[in-house]
Amino acid sequence: MGKTKSRAVWKLWRLRLKTFILALAVRLSSSRTAQLDLQTQSAGGRLTSPTLTLADFKKGSTACYDRGAEQTWAVVDSHLHARPFGGPPVPFADLLGRLRRAGILFTTLYGIGQRLPIDSTCTYYLDCPGEKITPSLKNDFFNAQSVLDNSQALAESPVGPMITLSMSFLNLHKAEEILDKMKLLQAEFPKMFKWVGEINLVKQALWKNEQGLPVSLESIKTWGPFMAELRKQDIPLALHADLGDDRDGKKFLPLMDEVLKLYPENKLIWMHLGGLSKQLDPKLSASLLQKPTSIEEHVELIKQRLQKNPKLMIDLSWDILYDNIYSSPAEEKPYIKLINDFPTRFLSGSDHVASVVKTEDAYRHEINKTSEIYRHLSDDAFRRIALGQNFFEVAGLDFTAPGICEAAPPTKQPHAQKLAQVRPPAKPKSEKQAEAIEQAAPSPKKPSAKTPKAGKQVEDAASAAPAAPAFIQNTPPLSLADFAADSSTCYDRIAFDQWPVVDAHLHARPFGGPPVPFDQLIERLRRAGILFANLYGIGQRLPIDSNCTYYLDCPGTPIRPSLKNDFFNAQSILDNDETLSTSPVGPVLTPSMSFFDLHASPKDNVKKMKLLQQEFPGMFKWVGEINVVKQALWKNDQGLPVNISSIKTWSPFMAELRKQDIPIALHSDLGDQSNGEKFLSLMDEILKRYPKNKIVWVHMAGLSKQLDPKLALVQLPLVAPLTIQSHVKLIKERLDKHPNLFIDLSWDVLYDEIYDNSAEERRYVDLLNAYPTRPEHR
Repeated sequence: MGKTKSRAVWKLWRLRLKTFILALAVRLSSSRTAQLDLQTQSAGGRLTSPTLTLADFKKGSTACYDRGAEQTWAVVDSHLHARPFGGPPVPFADLLGRLRRAGILFTTLYGIGQRLPIDSTCTYYLDCPGEKITPSLKNDFFNAQSVLDNSQALAESPVGPMITLSMSFLNLHKAEEILDKMKLLQAEFPKMFKWVGEINLVKQALWKNEQGLPVSLESIKTWGPFMAELRKQDIPLALHADLGDDRDGKKFLPLMDEVLKLYPENKLIWMHLGGLSKQLDPKLSASLLQKPTSIEEHVELIKQRLQKNPKLMIDLSWDILYDNIYSSPAEEKPYIKLINDFPTRFLSGSDHVASVVKTEDAYRHEINKTSEIYRHLSDDAFRRIALGQNFFEVAGLDFTAPGICEAAPPTKQPHAQKLAQVRPPAKPKSEKQAEAIEQAAPSPKKPSAKTPKAGKQVEDAASAAPAAPAFIQNTPPLSLADFAADSSTCYDRIAFDQWPVVDAHLHARPFGGPPVPFDQLIERLRRAGILFANLYGIGQRLPIDSNCTYYLDCPGTPIRPSLKNDFFNAQSILDNDETLSTSPVGPVLTPSMSFFDLHASPKDNVKKMKLLQQEFPGMFKWVGEINVVKQALWKNDQGLPVNISSIKTWSPFMAELRKQDIPIALHSDLGDQSNGEKFLSLMDEILKRYPKNKIVWVHMAGLSKQLDPKLALVQLPLVAPLTIQSHVKLIKERLDKHPNLFIDLSWDVLYDEIYDNSAEERRYVDLLNAYPTRPEHR
């Protein structure tokens, strides 16, 4: 067995060696006289897969890092923006692959706390001066849920990466709102957020977008409540605090000093090497600044604050540091000394913003530039910064950075010319390490699919899908153009399958576990001929650490009301806006607010509703599926019948729904196995109290797994049985009495229990034909 393992390890090493020889051959074949620009150099800076794994960072590991044989790039990116200011991000699974291939084992995922308008075509604020950006929870919700959706892949990979989530929504100009939103996020994602940042104390780059203005010095003392909570939870706060502007090199320093003075027990991180910004270059001559800050002065002011404030850390992110400082050995030297003198006080990071328009090479470029200074650090500083010991201590992670191998001192390399150097792959030290290398290596690229022509999208989608059963439609005959106001299209029911083009009751995400990836869901809808869909979240979620995906599989596991799915659905629509808006078959998606808890305070429901609509203006046009009573959830501590006397207290949110003309879809079981109409009084009370609200009664007016209207008395004796005749009659009576009532026809149980028998189905067919404007297909 040992020989077999050894052969496997050496086989992988030989494969890597061949890859190296091929890469070297390609490099030598290029013109030796051509000058490589820095981007090309840095993109090639880390050409081989990482040789360290998470196991090497476990306490008790005997691994050491050979600075002579390995590249001196960081394995920690503690400053990574997984989503951009606007537009779609790099798909999360792809981002994980980029991190692994870049050798990043640990990262902090920052959201960007300010978002461009949802209808903006911009992805970066500097491209859109005058376009207002606003503080937002979107990215924090999406990042956390993406981590959960990929938890299995993250847990099983020997190279992770290990992700620390950061809360980035904080608006220091409205400090009084911070604690409530922080509690909301932590309630939705318990124990997941261990970091806060990047938060703007002052960021001049955002001024043209109406954000980033300096907080008032007096207001800093009002931060007490949320700063106390951060101390209690031992959560660091990372601040973007520009040091000065292009007139006064230390103009904003009093703000940072005030924060340090008032909150000496909070872990504070000063981003971008102590406040460097695009408005400040410490090597600018005095002739360009009225009050210049030299490199020597900058280093000294950082040194003084590190000495005075033991909780202060300095973040080394942003490739501008390379462009303005590290590219010159003389200018870089004072910072190298500073870092070596304070090895426990600095953190590595890239400040990469993972917009979909940025390539993997762009990320390598930024990692390589921000890592350039690490090659010049002492072994102690290198271990603590590049290998992450400082990061583990600040984040409270149970890892230990490996030591530096004593037998291999760092090799000296030319300053920047060797960034593109191709080096032979290191031999794997064990089978485990060889497996890690194999997993982290990029998989062979497949030819990218050509974008189909507009008219052929449905055809291409259908051809890509597995062959469908004969009774399932897979080539829809209609497109969105056929539903335009000026269309003269008619539908031939004889020529085409008689399937609906609307799915007004589709849960895009499950109770727990990962969903179908959103782009795949869109393709499934297209192949099924669905042109319009309501995207319901599921308002109750299983615990984030549950292995279940469906509540019935986990009786006894409590489920709780949640905003997660509503946030994720709406953001997923935005991220896929281009394909949705340009496809002739859409689908047109309407996100629904599904978080409502009818047992909670009505004012709390209004507050959360306004939060969602503020985050996604004009997008939410529906509410549901909301539980009045749902017996299937009782074993999961949810779905219990509302108190009939509480229905009158719903007025605040029902009035808001009326005002916005938003329907509310209610799951209200009609009865149970002892009484076929046991809960009917609840729906009747709602209809009586709110005659002006659009109300949708889901599942053919309250049918449930506890109620089968065709049950005979012999099969299951009922005290008050419900027959099909009586069910149709009670629906008809309420449709006649309440013109605001609609009936939802969703759920395949209706087929299993009713539609499979033509005689039983006939009564419902007659009902639908008699009230064609009132049922809704789901």
